[in-house]
Amino acid sequence: MNLGKKLFILAAMRGGLYLADSTLFRGQPIYIAGSSFDMAGGDNRFNLELHKHDANSEMLLIEEGEGEFEIDGRSYTAGAGSMLFYHRGIWHKEQSTKHPFRCTYVGFTGLQIGELERDFFLSRDRVPIIQLHDQLPVIRKLMRDTIAESHKFEPEAQMIASHYLGIIFAKLARIAYYGDEAQRSRFPAKEAVWKAKRIIEENYSAPLTLDSLAEETYLNKYHLAHLFKELVGVSPIQFLIYCRIEAAKRYLRTTSLQVKEIAEIVGYQSEPSFYNVFMKVSGVTPRKYREG
Repeated sequence: MNLGKKLFILAAMRGGLYLADSTLFRGQPIYIAGSSFDMAGGDNRFNLELHKHDANSEMLLIEEGEGEFEIDGRSYTAGAGSMLFYHRGIWHKEQSTKHPFRCTYVGFTGLQIGELERDFFLSRDRVPIIQLHDQLPVIRKLMRDTIAESHKFEPEAQMIASHYLGIIFAKLARIAYYGDEAQRSRFPAKEAVWKAKRIIEENYSAPLTLDSLAEETYLNKYHLAHLFKELVGVSPIQFLIYCRIEAAKRYLRTTSLQVKEIAEIVGYQSEPSFYNVFMKVSGVTPRKYREG
């Protein structure tokens, strides 16, 4: 398989070279409905019998008070700062126990996290509750903004509400999936990889080396090579070759420049070496490619 096809397949499998390795989200959530409840206790309690949602999922933020919740046959006690997830098709029951009890819920669809089931934010083997801690005020405001926007009779209100919801889930993902400092520390390194990738794409004709890329990205060259292969799917040198050959193909098809001139333009000082690399990557000679 040639390098171009390999990169294309990697992009297709991962949802795009940039997207898949910089986010867990393969499908963005779409807002359906939402509301807030303020229960004082007594006859005014939050109490919903056992039920499920087959077409969407919901999340419930407890802002004040406490409740008993049954989710997928397991019982949980949750208080202020807890975010509960009622995933698509999962039976659940809700009852407030300490008052005043205030909560906000949002229903959504379209969410796709990695290889999880559609509309699942957490896998089935995880507790369907996360604690927001110091993120409670931020998430609470975003949820209320989402609902308020959806109630506006203005153009694109639904889209804006869904974008707010996307921000909420991105922040929740930081808590649920990136809580470990070691995981968080990988992101500057990922940015370095994308910087190296961009340098190659824009300067493929230059005599780039792993050492020069490492110097530009402030990473150890061996660490850079490892991360680049992990995130992009090929080594920096293989990606450099890919960029050069793709540019050469463009010149061959759109100009009348001689093969030797094209070889020099894309970074090869020797025409024979350019021929060999082009043949290895494309399976045909430059002249055959131009004729085809």
